[in-house]
Amino acid sequence: MKYLILSALLIISHIVTVAQESDGFKNFAPTDYPDRIMMTIPGDPATSRAISWRTVYGNTTSIGEIELADPDSKLEGKAKKTEGTFAPWEEGSTLAMGHKVVFENLLPETEYVYRVGDGEHWSEWIQFETSSDKAEKFSFLYFGDIQDDVKSYGSRILRQGYSDFPQSDFLLFAGDIVSKSNESYWREFFYAGGWMLSMLPSIATPGNHEYDSHKDRNRTFSKHWKQIYTMPANSPSREYDSRFYYVDYQGVRIVSVDGSALQTNVDDTAMLLNWLDKTLLENPYPWSIIITHIPMYSCSYGRKDQKYQAMLRPVIEKHGVDLVLQGHDHSYCRGQNLAAVSSDCKNPPMYVVSMAGPKMYALDPNFWSDRVATRTQLYQHITVSNDTLHYESYTVASELYDEFMLVKRKNGRNRLVESKELSAIPLRMEMPNGYEKKYTEAELKKYKEKMNSK
Repeated sequence: MKYLILSALLIISHIVTVAQESDGFKNFAPTDYPDRIMMTIPGDPATSRAISWRTVYGNTTSIGEIELADPDSKLEGKAKKTEGTFAPWEEGSTLAMGHKVVFENLLPETEYVYRVGDGEHWSEWIQFETSSDKAEKFSFLYFGDIQDDVKSYGSRILRQGYSDFPQSDFLLFAGDIVSKSNESYWREFFYAGGWMLSMLPSIATPGNHEYDSHKDRNRTFSKHWKQIYTMPANSPSREYDSRFYYVDYQGVRIVSVDGSALQTNVDDTAMLLNWLDKTLLENPYPWSIIITHIPMYSCSYGRKDQKYQAMLRPVIEKHGVDLVLQGHDHSYCRGQNLAAVSSDCKNPPMYVVSMAGPKMYALDPNFWSDRVATRTQLYQHITVSNDTLHYESYTVASELYDEFMLVKRKNGRNRLVESKELSAIPLRMEMPNGYEKKYTEAELKKYKEKMNSK
């Protein structure tokens, strides 16, 4: 009998292990110990940070402990406790519990160490530095769509970007972080980002794939998004918290625009555009950056969205936004498209569309941009100082692919300085599988000559 019981237990254990490891993950089920720890900016980046995490469903205690960074090897009992909140990780779920805590009244430019848990089961101690409360130089990493094969390829781009630029101040995501906002894909994303997501704050805007369905007007927004991300409470309404918001970071106003909401919730379009207009109008700083998933100008074959462009571009140009960071097209392009800029544009914006994941589309041969790529994983490192914005785009193999500077003149209009190295960097025009028939050889040759002559 003992042998039969032991055999049954071994079989059950094997079935559970196979189920847990079937998609390449081991022991991914939630426990009492915190996992999927995400740091975001809930207000002033100089004085606040928000932390979200996940545990097993029955755990209903959310505590954060924080202390000035201290070399003492015993921090327990010294750190200040902050009570947090909890809710099901996914609406209607009885498998996992999501937790949040907000640390406020922090000191600017100060190293802190924190941990989260329930008082008995804790995360590791995690160290970070708050932002400056002044307009000082900073840098960040920008990622376009990761979306597919996040564990295999998303991990590569995230980790390489951090390895190349570990002093970056935050991570910025232009939507479609996951292909579907479900447990499986978010599991891959947190696996790929690992401890980086708990040490560097994320600034993110949703993409169309952060909706439960993305094929019609009745689509519903991600049940996970607001559990994971806690952004400043300056949205036009509570429904759009952490989707439409702005962060004032060391002399730059960074504005998130959920482009899919503008197209889906048409009854709210006027309200959302008015909010954006007011947010840009009241920007007290010389620099402004918009992150939105759907591009103003498309990179890829058959992807133009003129309705969206007509809706959003006038507001962007009216206020002379410096940089517009986008995703969606699964290819790379960058330029100002000066031929299309309206006569009353205060300052021609620089538009960037990038892709961080492996899913690639074919380029549109009738291109408006100054630099393009496809079938290439890219990330961007962007540095902003008082009068200069320095943009660098790197392949996942750490090769410089694109570079420029925007120099802010006294009249507020930028001077574009192209990198002298670009002419020596060949364009990456390889077609993804299945797109070979989109172009003729003559089209490709003509376009490459055009790009290489710039």
